[in-house]
Amino acid sequence: MTEITPLPASSPDPCGPILSRRMRLPITWVLMLGFGGLMLAAVASVFWLGVLTSGRNTYSLLLDKAELAMAVAESRVRAQLDPAALQVNKLTDLLARGVVDWEDDPRLEDLMQGAISTTPQIGGMAFLRPDHYPLAVAQDGPASVAQSMRDMTEAPQIIMETMGTKDAHWIDPVWADGLGATVMVVKAPVRKEGQFLGVMISAVSFTGLSRFLGDMARDSDLNAFILFDDQYVLAHPAMAGRKFDFSDTKKDRPPLPTMTELGDQIAAGIWQRVGPDGLGTGKGDTTAGKKTDTTLVWSGRRTDIDFREAVVNGQEYYYLLKSIPDYGEHPFTLVVAMRGEDVDQEISRFMHLLIVGFGILVVSVLLALALGKMMSRRIRRLAKTAVALRDLDFHNVPRLPDSRFRELADAAAAFNTMISGLRWFENYVPKSLVLRLIQRDGEQGGVISEEREVTVMFTDIKGFSALAETMPPQEIADWLNRHFTRIAACIEAEGGTVDKFIGDAVMAFWGAPEDQPDHAARALRAAHAIARVVAEEGDEARALGRLPVCLRVGVHTGPVIVGNIGAVSRINYTIVGDTVNTAARLEALGSDMMGDECYVVLASGETVAAAGGCTVDMPLTAIGTYSLRGRTGLVDVWRLVVDID
Repeated sequence: MTEITPLPASSPDPCGPILSRRMRLPITWVLMLGFGGLMLAAVASVFWLGVLTSGRNTYSLLLDKAELAMAVAESRVRAQLDPAALQVNKLTDLLARGVVDWEDDPRLEDLMQGAISTTPQIGGMAFLRPDHYPLAVAQDGPASVAQSMRDMTEAPQIIMETMGTKDAHWIDPVWADGLGATVMVVKAPVRKEGQFLGVMISAVSFTGLSRFLGDMARDSDLNAFILFDDQYVLAHPAMAGRKFDFSDTKKDRPPLPTMTELGDQIAAGIWQRVGPDGLGTGKGDTTAGKKTDTTLVWSGRRTDIDFREAVVNGQEYYYLLKSIPDYGEHPFTLVVAMRGEDVDQEISRFMHLLIVGFGILVVSVLLALALGKMMSRRIRRLAKTAVALRDLDFHNVPRLPDSRFRELADAAAAFNTMISGLRWFENYVPKSLVLRLIQRDGEQGGVISEEREVTVMFTDIKGFSALAETMPPQEIADWLNRHFTRIAACIEAEGGTVDKFIGDAVMAFWGAPEDQPDHAARALRAAHAIARVVAEEGDEARALGRLPVCLRVGVHTGPVIVGNIGAVSRINYTIVGDTVNTAARLEALGSDMMGDECYVVLASGETVAAAGGCTVDMPLTAIGTYSLRGRTGLVDVWRLVVDID
């Protein structure tokens, strides 16, 4: 079948009124921005949460490490001191309840010796009684401690200070000559039935605590020590193997070494510099010798640990400080010193995570964009090919290539198969009819059967059976295909619809499915154009030494039923009615009037009347009134004057 003119660009688009109100977006941008945007949002969210979490975790782990070390050290301090207070309270309770006579020295000595035997951190215990000989015991025997107590000038003062108290309490560090060490003393008043009997005291040395801090420094690389009044060292790993003599210490300072006297530069550098908010500034010592009153906020949580920074011998150190109250008038300060490079190493790992995570984010977004572009290119090609089908030009639709995406590959294969099928389908269904039906279906919401006035044409070859006897089957089929192609071209050029091919005959009509007010004139012009086809075929036959082909044409105008007619499994868009039969009878009538001519066109009076003034360029001659086979009335018959010589 030859090309036909597509529908005008102004033809209404059934989808236009709806989609025109919506914004149409190119799928390339949707996929690229969709994939890229979603990937960016997803990866960026995960990355941000990961960075936030990792950052918090990094600093939290550092803080946890320091807090754990401080908690261990603090628990060891309390384990060093609290049992001494517990033993003092037990003995005080026994004396207060009269379970043990406060004047029964052997019994008291046994009890005190048992207490220090089960509590090795206690260096010695004593019971100071007014106007009585002090009773004392020690880990290495009672003699040295008793002698020390006998010579202790602080005993009367301790008794006087304790008489006005109720519970056990600690006093600041004192020098014990008998032990040859600085000790912490816990004292408690002993009363029985309101009568003051004396003071029970217990002395604790920090030598064992210093050894513990030394072991912790070797195991965890954390340098921990305990300060008293911010300038004096109460416990330090370096004090575990050293002896300090503070027997002649003046009263204006505690019997403890200063950080300078201890000789630990790291400990001595703690008050070197600190910012006003507790963070190191590197601008010198702004609070020399004073601890900041700052609550540290680190990794999103508050802690009662203070923070300081110092540089010792070119090495940066961070100090975490925690106050330990409840042991004397001046609270202890537990200090954990960490090397800056250890902290920076953890932070460097975190920064490395940031860089790697950002790189993954960029690569993920780029891959998402590339994937979106790749998919959109395939989908865009599929859409472009689908648009090419709008005009039913199947032979010019390109073949879709294969794809690595399974769904797109399946869609391309199915689309190519569909195109192949449509190319075959095109040979059986008039493309012009399909285009008009598509338009009509969109306008009216479906194709319905209705009565319309149309013009029907029948053509038939005279002597076709005799012609077929002289030609092989394939040759006669090829000749018929060429003949029908030429006839259909003339019909479709005038907007007609080829309804069907019946043997060597053609049935066509005008006026449906689209309205054509000049359908009769169109049919007559098509009949006039077919004359040239008959002339060409005659020339071809004579060139081959055959008789020319003659053609009869009948044209009639009248009402018909037009629409989808047929079975559920096979339906045709066709016309039925007496008008169709009349056109066929006119074509048959032409056999009697052909004579020596090879082309005769007979039209009914209804067709001539419907054509009106359009017959000026197509001369028509009235040949009379005839009774057609199968009809009861008479029909005015006109003959189209055609000269094909």
